[in-house]
Order: sequence, then C-alpha cells, then structure tokens
Amino acid sequence: MKSEFLLRLLQKYLYRKGKREKIRDYVRSKNIARSRNLSEIDKRNIVVAVVQEKAAIMENYKQYVDTMYGFTRKAVDKGAQLISFPEENGTLVLGMLPLIKPILRVAQILNRKSADKPPESRSRAETPAGMDLGESEKKKTGINLAYVFSFLTPFITSVFETTFSELARSFGVYIMAGSVIIEDKGKLVNRAYLFGPDGEIVGTQDKTHLVEMEMDLGLSAGERLQVFATKLGKIAFPVCMDATYFETFKILKQQGAQIVIIPIANMEEYNYYLALRGIWPRVQESGVFGLKSSLVGELYGIRFSGKAGIFAPLGLTPARDGVIAETASFDRNELVCASIDLTRLDSYADTYFSDQNPELYKKYLPDVYHQVKFSSTEFSS
Repeated sequence: MKSEFLLRLLQKYLYRKGKREKIRDYVRSKNIARSRNLSEIDKRNIVVAVVQEKAAIMENYKQYVDTMYGFTRKAVDKGAQLISFPEENGTLVLGMLPLIKPILRVAQILNRKSADKPPESRSRAETPAGMDLGESEKKKTGINLAYVFSFLTPFITSVFETTFSELARSFGVYIMAGSVIIEDKGKLVNRAYLFGPDGEIVGTQDKTHLVEMEMDLGLSAGERLQVFATKLGKIAFPVCMDATYFETFKILKQQGAQIVIIPIANMEEYNYYLALRGIWPRVQESGVFGLKSSLVGELYGIRFSGKAGIFAPLGLTPARDGVIAETASFDRNELVCASIDLTRLDSYADTYFSDQNPELYKKYLPDVYHQVKFSSTEFSS
C-alpha cells in the first residue's frame, strides 16, 4: 500500500510535468510552416530520412520536443516525406523522473562490477546495466515492473505521442517515431508508432523478438506483424531484433510491404560484421526497401551503437552493394536522406531467390520451429 501511495504521488507529479496541452502549445509556439512535401507524391521519387540519435537524458518536455523538432526540421528541409526515429526513443522521457540520474549512476556501478566478474559467477540480478527486475527479482524485491509502468505509462505516452503527433501534423509528413516501453493491459511491451500527416496514429507495432534483458525486465513479445497502407506505399516497422530473423521480412513481404523500417538501440560496441545480421541481408532476401534508424552513444555506462541507413536490393543500388545511403559514424548525431523508387520493386526479380521448392518446405515446416531453440544471448539489440 505504501508503494502504491508513492507511485500515485509520482503519477500526479509527472502529470503536471507532461500535460498534453503544455506539450501541444510548446510545439505550436514554434510556428512551424507546414511543408508541401506530400502535396505531390511520385512513387518513383519517395524521399525518406533516417535519424541516428545520440542517447541523452531528457530532463524536461521542452528538451525532448526541441531534440525531436531539430531532427524533423532538418529532414523536412531536405524534402523528406517519411522520417524514422530509433528504438527506445520514447523511453528517453524517463529522464524527467525525479532522482533518475542517481539511479542510473548506481546502475552504471552495478554494470561495471558485473562486467569485472566471470560470467558463471554473475547472478541474474547483474545483467547489463544492473536492470534485471524479472520474475526472479520480483520475488527478491517485490517490484513488479508492469505494475510500476502502469503508473508511468500515461506520462510517457503523453510526452511521446503528443510530441510526434504535433510534429507530424505541423510539418505535414509521416513520422515513424521509434519505440517506447509501456504497459498495456497488464503487459510490458516495446511498441513502435507511425504517425500520419494529420497527426493521427497510423498504426503501432510491438517488438516480436525480445533480447534477454527485455525478458528479464518482464516484457511481453508482440504477437503479430502488420503492414500499413499509406499515401507513400505499404509500410511496416518491426523493432530491432526482429530483423535478425528472415521470417520477419518474409511475412511482411507476403503482406505486401514495400518499405520496412527497423528502429534499433543495439547495446554493444560497433562491429561491422555483427551489424550485418540485421536489415541488410533481410532486404536482399525479401526484395523491399529498408530503413534503419539508430540510437547511439553512451548513457551512464550503457553503450549504444549502429549506423543508420537506407537500403535496397543489390540490383537497385548505384554501386550494387545494397546501400543507398548510410551515416558516416556509429556514435554521433546524424541524419541521412535519400530518394527511393517504389515502382522498381514491381519488376525486380532476384535470380538467387526465384527458384522455390514448396514441397520440400512442407516436409519440415512448421515442425522445425518447435524443435529448434534460438538463443537471444548471442545478440544484443
């Protein structure tokens, strides 16, 4: 009862700090001139932009709005009609919580202590960033993260949704705002959002492949993959680890996806070859355009890395390397913008994947998925 009382006090405090009306008024005070980027849509020339964002503690809603406005303004000025932000972009608003900096400093110390121990001697409470609060920790500490987030979610969604709804409406573009951890119907999920030029939510997508830390935190995996029809084309936006497995893109392609966006927040040192496990091969296998937005930098001992970029099948890129545009760094704020021609997908055929043997597959699928166990400990995203 005491903890619930404190949470309700926190909820009231955050309500005052993150009221939708205050955020809406602040965005509108910028007097944004609505762009004409969507006034004429040519499927041969769809302009897209991906954000590479350096992780930072957002201490108030104005700082959060200003950061997202800056990226959006730059992309719109380059003609972008669709802008993609990274995974955990919405979770950064938790920087507005009281005492968040001391809490994260403790997490940093725990993370360093854990890193100094051999893996076999670490307890489950000492996973990266010292953030394991899953079922085992719930028994030790009495903390139920889904319960805590049920109090925080109204605040988180107020800041996150209002910011991007207003930016999309004001600039008149589509924005895939990245993802945020929220509570929904008693479950914690990592949810990505797509906003339309009218400011409305076009659709959401819950992360379907969780990494070990997310499992330890008690998150629930998404149960479906969706494709959304827009003025620009058919868009899907699975989250980070979802791109590690070819099935994700295969399913979305079968549903008609033309553009697949992957927001990432890889908690690892950058490694070119490890990064190749994600969107690049998936684009080559499925024959779609791919956008990757990334959270980078270091935040209290947690390192994020990964180049943002725009990708296409080999035959549809100038250098025949599958890359249309990519950031120069893997640890700084950057934005890249490029044009894609959706009509080229209609006639694109990759000879490497044109020969199918459905009778062979029927012998093994879907039983193979009940027998093979995939380990999320091999990767971190």
